[in-house]
Amino acid sequence: MKMKKFLVLIFLSYLSFNLKSQDYLFPVNPGVQNYVSGNLGELRGDRFHMGLDIKTNGKIGAPVYATSNGYIERIRVSGTGYGKVVYLRHQDGKKSVYAHLNKFNNTLENYVLNYQYRNKKFIVNLYPGKKFYYKKGEVLGFSGNSGSSGGPHLHFEIRDSLDNALNPLGFEFKEIIDKKKPTIDYVSFKTLNINSRVNNKFGIVKFPIKYDRSINIKLEGEIGISTLAFDRLDGSLNKVGINKFELYINDSLIISNNINLLKYSETNNVSWFIEPNIYKKQRKQYVKLYQDDGNNLSFHHPHRRGIISIDPKKEYDIRLNVYDSFNNKSSTIIEVNKFGKQVNKGIIDELFNENYCIIDNTLIIRNNNTIRNNIDIIYKNSIDNLNYSFNEDNYNYYLIDLRKNKPVKALLDEEQISFNFLDFISDKKFEKLEIDNLKININKNRVFDTLYLEFDKKTDTIEKFIFKNSLPFKNSIEITLKPDKKYDIEKSFVYNIKNKPSFVGGKWENNQISFNTRKISNYSILEDNKPPEIKVINANSRVIKFKIEDKLSGINSYNGTINGNWILLEYDNKNKTIISKKLDPNKPFRGKFVLEVFDNAKNKKSLILNL
Repeated sequence: MKMKKFLVLIFLSYLSFNLKSQDYLFPVNPGVQNYVSGNLGELRGDRFHMGLDIKTNGKIGAPVYATSNGYIERIRVSGTGYGKVVYLRHQDGKKSVYAHLNKFNNTLENYVLNYQYRNKKFIVNLYPGKKFYYKKGEVLGFSGNSGSSGGPHLHFEIRDSLDNALNPLGFEFKEIIDKKKPTIDYVSFKTLNINSRVNNKFGIVKFPIKYDRSINIKLEGEIGISTLAFDRLDGSLNKVGINKFELYINDSLIISNNINLLKYSETNNVSWFIEPNIYKKQRKQYVKLYQDDGNNLSFHHPHRRGIISIDPKKEYDIRLNVYDSFNNKSSTIIEVNKFGKQVNKGIIDELFNENYCIIDNTLIIRNNNTIRNNIDIIYKNSIDNLNYSFNEDNYNYYLIDLRKNKPVKALLDEEQISFNFLDFISDKKFEKLEIDNLKININKNRVFDTLYLEFDKKTDTIEKFIFKNSLPFKNSIEITLKPDKKYDIEKSFVYNIKNKPSFVGGKWENNQISFNTRKISNYSILEDNKPPEIKVINANSRVIKFKIEDKLSGINSYNGTINGNWILLEYDNKNKTIISKKLDPNKPFRGKFVLEVFDNAKNKKSLILNL
């Protein structure tokens, strides 16, 4: 009965989407075949992609048309994010979004430009009311590469009345053609508790999928399946995301996820929609076909959360179907526990940076000396002699359930491992952890799963605050670092030192510095005393263009004047450039030009030119 209601819910969701109005015009080059480089639900590292990226032949300046009648609800200009973007509210309550524009049409361009000069600021976020109405097919602006765009294109969205992003390809635009099947690249299997196994191993095992061929594996216990899959549309080499996933166990539907609507409040949850252990190590985005307790995505419709429970004495057939937005389908079959067949060994992901790693609630220790079959585990108040759980490639692997106890040390044959676990971090309540060098405040509803953080502080030339086993959070948490050294609080801030130092910021109080983050990393406190750099690209009566850059804390603000009068300098963050935009295009730049650039440590660089 529950399964029947589950299928009815899926059908009604599908039907309601396909009954939406089809009276929408394609926003670029309507009437001819177009190509996209990104689609709704595509995975972009730490977020979902919320619309279509429509190609413009690598050029800027293509006219962008209103997809339906409506009024301009919002206009935003920035050097990052969507860059220059307009939001058009339609008569049916929906909204369309046109981002990364090079410029607006003349009416909107003048409206924005005058506002910028009156208020002496480049970044604007305007709500004109019902001042500007446009009919379907009228030009709103011209495509570009503004904001955080990776190349010339139009980012296009259609949203419902609640601002949820809908799948534009569900509106049956004839300009987009796709007759190609998606590709299933890999399928991975993850042990979800300490007693589960994949081919007698614990952890994550992935298998390459060959076209129209099944694989055979041995499974036991609770297993979570994920897949690396992609789609390509006709006439394009770009990989885009999958629209729909189905998972069957012995012909019973377990998963049916149809990504035709995304809530903006859920976009951060992509970090747990993908398999985080694989992404953290390999930067590959395997989509989970099971659902964690802490990540209730609205489009995820699992039966029993998509977790499969396997009896090692029984045989199973698992079928995975993936679909694109045009209902093209690819499938693969996984045969489970068919003992008469050859079991594929698979590929065990290399998740170890050292001799241990953590997967969910389980600590995995490996020892490459196989003379002994056991190791000593030291806890706060006891010692345990632990036998290995399995071995492979001259390693013995030992498993510890961290929910029961957190070890202090592990004594191997030739070395010892020291653990520096903080207290449990869960989603049940407000968490406040405080030790000598650190304080962490985590509000309720911030973590996806119980977190087993390790922390250590090291000091050589700089103080380092080192975290291990960190995973993303749903929303920001507050971290306070307690340094031993004294710092110039006007010039010193927190930096992420995982790779090249990158500015985080923070506020000082009582020689402690606090900051917010969604991803815990390795940190230090660095002092920035060097001003930004200014490089002249063009400076004449027609145009003023500079490259501005700061090598440590980054650019905070800038200001340009001619004879004391403010001029608009548009900022392009990805190219680190600012370029002038005149209020009166016929009036030449003449006189004393002054540019002031500030970094995040309040260092200032000035430049004076006579034009």
